[in-house]
Parts: sequence; C-alpha cells; structure tokens
Amino acid sequence: MNVENAFKDLEYTEGVQLPTSYPLNIISGGCHLYGYLLQPDSRYAKPAPTAIVFHGFPGYTTNNDLEYALMRMGCVVIHVNHRGAWGSEGFYLFSNLVDDAVAIAKWAHNPAVADQYNIDTTNIFLIGHSMGGMTVLNAAKQLPFIKGVAAIAPYDLEAAFLNRMEKDLFLMIEIEGQCLKMTSASDVFENALDSYNQLSIYQTHQHLIYHNVLTVAATLDTVAPPSKMLMPLAKKLQSENYGTGSFKLVEIESNHSLSSARTILAIEIGKWMQEKCNISHSTE
Repeated sequence: MNVENAFKDLEYTEGVQLPTSYPLNIISGGCHLYGYLLQPDSRYAKPAPTAIVFHGFPGYTTNNDLEYALMRMGCVVIHVNHRGAWGSEGFYLFSNLVDDAVAIAKWAHNPAVADQYNIDTTNIFLIGHSMGGMTVLNAAKQLPFIKGVAAIAPYDLEAAFLNRMEKDLFLMIEIEGQCLKMTSASDVFENALDSYNQLSIYQTHQHLIYHNVLTVAATLDTVAPPSKMLMPLAKKLQSENYGTGSFKLVEIESNHSLSSARTILAIEIGKWMQEKCNISHSTE
C-alpha cells in the first residue's frame, strides 16, 4: 500500500494494467446481491490488501470516494448492496445485514475467488459507515480470518431504542427507505425492535478484543450521536486488556456523512490499514 497515492492518479505506462472494476453477484440467503470490485494498478504487488465496504441505511451515502482512494493506495475494494437495496434481490431487513456481510466476506476469502481477483486473504478488512458500522462490528464475531474492522459513525439500533429515538428511526425508515424493497416501513421497524438486542454495538466488545478495530466518531453527528451510540463501546474497549487485537478511536469534527472531512477520513483509514498489514508497496 501507499497512502500517499490516496488522491493521486498514477501516470499511465505502456504494459501496465490500469485500475479496473468488475461487476459482482454474490448469493446471501438465497438472494443475488449486486455490487462491484475495484482492482488497483498492476504496479502494486499482488495479492493486495482488501477492503470490503458496507453501506448504511438506505445507502445514499455510498462512500465511493473512500473506495477509490483505497484502490489508488493499492487495495482491492469490494462493495456489495444488501438484500433489498439498490437492485439486490430480497427484502431489506436489519436482521439480514450481518448474514449478508458474512456471506460477502467468506466469498472474498475463498481461495478460488482470491486467486481470480488478487485478494490477500491474510489482509481482509471490513469497513462500514452508519448502519454499516453496526453491521461490521457484529459480523467480525463470525469472521476470525479478517485482519481488522473499521466502523465510521456507526448507528446503534439498541441505543436508538434505549435513548427514545424510536420516532427518528421510524421516520428514517419511512422516508429515506422509499428507495429500498420493503414489505412496509412498519415491518422493517418491527424487525429493528425484534433485532436490536442481537445487533447491539456495545455488546460487540466481547469479541472485538480479538480483532484490530478502528472506530471513527463524527463529533457533530446528530443522526448517530457518538455520545449515545459509539462512545460507550469505545470507552469499554479502551479499558480492555488486548491479547490478539488492538483498538483505535479517531474523532473528527464533522457530521454524520463526514462531508467536510472526506480526505481526512480516507487517510486515517488508509494509514490504519497499512499499519495493520505491516507492508508498504511504493509505486512511482
């Protein structure tokens, strides 16, 4: 990896394979999930560190800029839409999110897939924004092979109910979720009510001590207020004795989408990944 190339396009040289994108179709829960894979310039060493990036609710903020920055740094990047989201089959339910993430990560870890797309199976990272942050923190429990997990402004369903934010959650589902395939907003809300204990961010501390974890708090976030959603977990992890894992908290003065700090966000995540990979592939 070369973090310095995050926002630098490498000059074309004859015989070099340019960065490439591929369409993806991955099965989860009997449904086809659609997305894409970004492969870096062939001047980077292979196999490459790999970032699997998960969208939040409903996926308007896709973090494409972060994905392309990671690709320019030398990473394979995978983006797949959850069931019921952006053309993927099935119906959107919060209870499906972790299963989808696990299916996608296991697909990337498959030796045949890894060989086809030059994925370094020893350096696979999960990265999620908002509801995607909640997803990756929980999915890590079932994926012992991942190198690290990064949660950006994670949304916590449990905290929403405990802090009487149910009305905000329902309105988010009803209004923003119109682009999703749902039976009804009420059904998705009921699914959140039934699932929030199992998807608790705070409870993930029990397995995250065995992983490398990066959390990003957007200090001006009013959608997923870090004081209510992220910081209880961060404080717990900061007090834990780590054996095989590590924990880092980055606080950025921005809003939920980190719209004013996209460059900072990409650099922070790239530096963390490079440190955990313990590699540095320089390119011209």
